[in-house]
Amino acid sequence: MSMDKPWKIALVLLGIFVAGALTGGAITVRLARKMFANRPMPEQWAPIQMKRMAERLELTPVQMDELHPIVRRNMEELNRLRSYSFAETRSIIERMQREISEKLTPEQRAKFEQMNKELRERAQRFFQEHGGRGGPRHLGPDDGRDRPARERPPGDKPPEAPKPSGG
Repeated sequence: MSMDKPWKIALVLLGIFVAGALTGGAITVRLARKMFANRPMPEQWAPIQMKRMAERLELTPVQMDELHPIVRRNMEELNRLRSYSFAETRSIIERMQREISEKLTPEQRAKFEQMNKELRERAQRFFQEHGGRGGPRHLGPDDGRDRPARERPPGDKPPEAPKPSGG
């Protein structure tokens, strides 16, 4: 048995391992995308939860009547929180981009703006392809940043404006 045979075997095994890892990764990404695209819309959360509980817990009609407003109210609150979170995320990203842009040269700023434009277009295409699910479809001219306190999640306050740096 020559000395280069163990290397060949190791190389073949490594190739098999890498091929398996790549295949597994590709399958995982595809399944994750499918799961993301097929998840229920927020409007469906309460009915889905009620149906699941009714089936698993064998709820009586009286219990269904008692639980329905509880589930609906809390699912609506979760949806408001989700919308608020998207609006606040957008606000923070926009602020970050402004602050970064101020530190760049005019040439860098043009490239940075183009980079951000491409990113927004990719995100928009993604959300359109997935039926707007999970994305900032609520965000537009009224993206929630100026939402009155009564519509904010309990105990939350609007974010403070960024303080000017001392330098």
